[in-house]
Amino acid sequence: MGAPSRRGTFTPVTSNSIPVLDRRLVAVLRATVKDLNLSARMYSRILIVARRIADWAEADRIETPHLLEAIQFCTLSGEI
Repeated sequence: MGAPSRRGTFTPVTSNSIPVLDRRLVAVLRATVKDLNLSARMYSRILIVARRIADWAEADRIETPHLLEAIQFCTLSGEI
C-alpha cells in the first residue's frame, strides 16, 4: 500500500512553503486582509488554497485568478 492520502488536509504555512507572489498579488492580498480584518490563519489558508488552485491549473506559480478565487472561496465559505 502507498502512503496515506493528504487530500483535503491543510497544513500551516511555514517559511519554507510560502509561495512567492509578485507585487500586484501581495498588494491585493494585503488590501483584502486589511479590508476584511482577516487573521494570520486566514491569510495562510488563502495562500494554501491559492497554491492548490494553481496546482490544479498546472501553473508554476500563483497568478491573479488563482488568488482571487482563493479569496472568494475562503470568504464565502463562512470561515471569516
